[in-house]
Amino acid sequence: MNSKWLKIFLLLMIMIYLFRENIIYTPVLNIFSNQKIKGQIINEKYYKRRGQFTNQFIYYYKFSVNGKDYSNPSYDEKYKLGDSVLIEYNETFPFMNRIKNQK
Repeated sequence: MNSKWLKIFLLLMIMIYLFRENIIYTPVLNIFSNQKIKGQIINEKYYKRRGQFTNQFIYYYKFSVNGKDYSNPSYDEKYKLGDSVLIEYNETFPFMNRIKNQK
């Protein structure tokens, strides 16, 4: 019986980890106070599915808080290398961030 509950618990933890952006990060950014900062699109690419064959990719954005750099994929093809973007991030956990007008 304990083995069954352990498997269910592990499956639940894996699901939370895989979908952490929608389960944890987005609600934190929507509910708690955020800071805004300017960031920039950098020359780091996030290839879409089969993107290495089709050359479909999006760029990452980068910003700094207290001397530490953070970056994430922009998830939008409209951004070009060198563009400035407004980023909102959680004050306590800056790794939870997004481009301001994306929800």
